Amino acid sequence: MTVLFWGLAPIFDKFALREASSFGGLLIRTLAVVLGLILVLPFFKYKYPSSLKLNPSSVLFFILSGLCAGLLGMFTYYAALKRLPASVVVPLCSVYPLVSALLATVVLKEEFSILRVTGVVLIILGVWLVK
Repeated sequence: MTVLFWGLAPIFDKFALREASSFGGLLIRTLAVVLGLILVLPFFKYKYPSSLKLNPSSVLFFILSGLCAGLLGMFTYYAALKRLPASVVVPLCSVYPLVSALLATVVLKEEFSILRVTGVVLIILGVWLVK
């Protein structure tokens, strides 16, 4: 289901960005997510207070993640999608696992195995083939 939802989103975004700004799109999308979270919160299977187990460092990292992916990433994605075909922008933006894999080896000291190197090469090859 995740792949279907993420696959549909750029199509809706491309239609919306025909007559809207990147910032306006980001604002509306963010408000829709907040409203959606508010609406599903009462139906969440865990009790509200116990489902929000967060410590200060987790909150900080979630904020940084939200700023990187939710604000800056989406804004630059919408700006690119407004100017270029979705069939070009979406595959190019799908290279983020490459960035994550490289940063994970440096920052998190994760192993960079032959299998992972092969995956990185395939990502680069796939993007090159699509563009």
